[in-house]
Amino acid sequence: MSEHDIISKNTFINNKKILISLVVVIFSITIVYQSRPFLDDNQFSYIAVPAFTIFPGLVTAYSSILAVKLYKQKNYQAKGFLLFAIGAAFWMIAEQIWQLYDHIWEGDPFPSEADIFYLGAYPLMTAFLFLSLRPILKKVSRNVWLFAIGLSFAFLIPSFFAAYDDMFGEEAFATSIALAYPILSAIQVIPAIVGILFLTKQGANLSWMLILFGFILYGVADTFFLFTELNDSYYDGHPTDLFWLYSYILIIFAFHIRLKIANLPGKENRTLFFSEHVKFETISNFGIPLTIVIICMAIIMSLIHSVFIETNGEISSQDLMLGVVGMLIVFVTIVITINKNLSRLVKMRTNELIEQRDNLENLVEEKAGEVLKAERLSAIGELSGRLAHDLRNPLSVMKMSIDLIKQTPQDTKISDSNVTKRIDLIEKSIDRISHQVDDVLGYVRHSPLTLANVSLCKIIQNSLDKVNIPKDVDVSISKKDVKINCDTLKLDAVFINLIVNSIQAMHDGGKIEIKISDKDNLAVLEFIDSGDGIPDENLSKVFEPLFTTKQKGTGLGLASCKNIVEQHQGEISVTNNPTTFTIILPKLLSMQNIKLQSK
Repeated sequence: MSEHDIISKNTFINNKKILISLVVVIFSITIVYQSRPFLDDNQFSYIAVPAFTIFPGLVTAYSSILAVKLYKQKNYQAKGFLLFAIGAAFWMIAEQIWQLYDHIWEGDPFPSEADIFYLGAYPLMTAFLFLSLRPILKKVSRNVWLFAIGLSFAFLIPSFFAAYDDMFGEEAFATSIALAYPILSAIQVIPAIVGILFLTKQGANLSWMLILFGFILYGVADTFFLFTELNDSYYDGHPTDLFWLYSYILIIFAFHIRLKIANLPGKENRTLFFSEHVKFETISNFGIPLTIVIICMAIIMSLIHSVFIETNGEISSQDLMLGVVGMLIVFVTIVITINKNLSRLVKMRTNELIEQRDNLENLVEEKAGEVLKAERLSAIGELSGRLAHDLRNPLSVMKMSIDLIKQTPQDTKISDSNVTKRIDLIEKSIDRISHQVDDVLGYVRHSPLTLANVSLCKIIQNSLDKVNIPKDVDVSISKKDVKINCDTLKLDAVFINLIVNSIQAMHDGGKIEIKISDKDNLAVLEFIDSGDGIPDENLSKVFEPLFTTKQKGTGLGLASCKNIVEQHQGEISVTNNPTTFTIILPKLLSMQNIKLQSK
């Protein structure tokens, strides 16, 4: 396992722990906020003020530390994190100004200094998102951009017209500030949605997923805050506040993970949010469960507040519930889109695995071919050496016999016993060489079959006529005959080889019995001899190429027989006690069947 794999594995384990901690923090802050119906404004300020001071402060601190660290590492995203750190500082300042107006200065001017900092953070955060997405912007399809823009307009259109109607007749500056909120919020949501859609296809780490969800929640909070302000239903501790806190918490945990990555030694600390090479746990592991948890908490919290807090009557409660339903619809749309993309992702991964499998199969086939080629070359080398050795003896006999014939007197007749003896030696040597050459050619050459319907008895008798059968060897053929479709010349070579082997196995003579029978559409031949038999340890090797127990032989005779029988779609086997070679052949073999089998 490489160092990168170890780091990825450890990061995955830590991410699980971090996710559990994240859920615990979100759940805890949600439970704390459920005390709002039972506390007055002054009492609840002891919860709201620390929450909107600590969490924005942590976001600012983490982003500033990361910006400095990445700048020292000369990381290309250092500029993006610097913009985020400035935007986070604007969030922090705006929240504190808001808290001062709400709890100390006892005023609620619009626009105020807080609005300037809130609005100033939007372009900085949007720039951060686009800089983070830069490595994958070219890979994002037009449909993804259209979907992201359409979804952001779902936030923008009702918010924009509601703000415009409420500010109608007000000063131009105040109206422009009110309209800037929904516009800038919608623009900020676009790259966040694009990032989530890409994340479901390509894969990204947990920290980036948390940041994307943080920005989505921030946009949702902005939208519903606007509506609650327009109908005067907002109060300190409103459920909308929790969405801002959720977004801060997600970003804090995201930067905590990113800081751990930045502290890794070597090039691993350059592993960033979006890259073609990042293959960590994706939204399928954490995104959907986290979304469901947040939605469930928000709905429960909204129900509690709508029951226990009386604001401006039923209209306010209905607006609140409609807002929650609208938020739920937005999240359900995102989740459905994610699931759809996850199905595509699974299909893509399946196709990749199939392609990898095919590549591996081709590689294995190629390597197997190379091994077979090497084995074949090795076998050819061994066979060449064996042939050279085996052919040298008969050639020496032939040369010596010819020399002796030359030395005989010129008036010596061919019928002279010495000359006849020499000629016999030459003839036997030629037969031996021919037999060895035929073995090699029979094994190497794979010529097509020439089929004819012939009698097995007739082929066997022709084979016997070509073999020099000793006087002490008795050969018997069964009276039953079977006609089959076969290549006569090739089967003749098989029968000759088996008969010769049987003769050579009987040193002091004996009996060879050839039985012919049939069963259904099969012909069965048995070559039985009374020889010493084949040693049990060699019984499974007799058909292997180059295997022989003879001092003189190529070891290709029985291997050639096996090839020819299998070419006829038959089988050949051997058993002991007595030694019996059994051949099973189809009666009605056709060239069409051979071609179909080869395919």
